[in-house]
Amino acid sequence: MTPLLVIGDIPFYDAPSEIEGSPYWVDLWTDVNGYKIGLQIKPETYRSANLSIYMGKAKSSEERGHQAFRRDFGGKVFLVTPKNGTVSKEAEQKIIAERDLLLKLPPKQP
Repeated sequence: MTPLLVIGDIPFYDAPSEIEGSPYWVDLWTDVNGYKIGLQIKPETYRSANLSIYMGKAKSSEERGHQAFRRDFGGKVFLVTPKNGTVSKEAEQKIIAERDLLLKLPPKQP
């Protein structure tokens, strides 16, 4: 299976439909030591004046979903805005740090 996005050397794949929308709000994910790291892909307008679209109930629902993802799968969800197949260096560093943290934990049993 070909990854849809690679961050650092971490391949991310399409999350199954039951993960993508509510309750978790994750578009892509990867497996690390039995844990999952999720990505929620946001359009470039997410950081612009149109930010108000994402505020309120939708944003709080996403935050609850990301907390549930961490509880159920062990890893964080990161909001990313890929541009030409890459994310910001800051986002990349945070995702790699999360991967490194999960690799230090005992393997998660299914």
